[in-house]
Amino acid sequence: MSAQHAGRGLVVLLTDFGLADQYVGQMKGALARVSPDLCVIDLSHEVAPYNIVQGAYFLAASWRHFPERSVFMGIVDPGVGTPRRAVAVRAEKRWFVGPDNGLLTLVLAHDAPDTEAYLITGKAQGSSQTFHGRDVFAPVAARLALGEAPETLADHIRHEGLLRAQWSVPREAPGGIVAHVLHADRFGNCTLNLDIDTWWPKLRGRDGLALAHPRHEPLIACETYGVLPGGCVGLLPGSQGFLELAVNRGSARARLGLSPGSLARIVQAESQGLPTARKIPGDTI
Repeated sequence: MSAQHAGRGLVVLLTDFGLADQYVGQMKGALARVSPDLCVIDLSHEVAPYNIVQGAYFLAASWRHFPERSVFMGIVDPGVGTPRRAVAVRAEKRWFVGPDNGLLTLVLAHDAPDTEAYLITGKAQGSSQTFHGRDVFAPVAARLALGEAPETLADHIRHEGLLRAQWSVPREAPGGIVAHVLHADRFGNCTLNLDIDTWWPKLRGRDGLALAHPRHEPLIACETYGVLPGGCVGLLPGSQGFLELAVNRGSARARLGLSPGSLARIVQAESQGLPTARKIPGDTI
């Protein structure tokens, strides 16, 4: 039986707080004040400070792995205390609670038919201007997880007006594709804002690809890390729903000088006068 069906509710936390300070614990305390029986899962608290792009990617890569009616509370909020809006958004049969600062951009990208948005305006007496995660978002997330109607917690608004950051949209330009790096994991694999369903059919098995920016580097379109020859850079479908750049037993981040937010331009090498990678022996992709 799922947590929701058992009456517990499920809240998933994502922040850039780290774990060295008391902030995550205080947010969990705020959730427990609403209901000590809530199930609370830490997705990550190691988003790079203020890095909305990386936080948006973590949410987009993760929501489908949690039950319907889960409530995701995303707090990467460099604009806390400013006029930026606090929102609760229903999409993909789940709830997303956090600042309207682009953090929900990738979740909203597919325009799920059930999408609806609510503006959170209420704040408890004594709320801090600098810790809305604890004082504003946590109480709303907990009550949504328990099944409370959103209309009792916030005001309905048009979801079309939510902030959708431009970095989320890859751009097809003459001779190639301009993408953004969403995340570089601990292995140095660099995830791009190229979703697999849309972009892999266009790039799968294509010979002569190269990275033209930020460095000139031949690319091999392949299915997994282990088939890449030593020293070669691969473009492949990662496990998180997006294409990524990788080096077999090496770091694409270090090799290519990439980090979250970096531009990556993928081109046909010959059209740009760039060298091409050798084919993988026996490759039938």
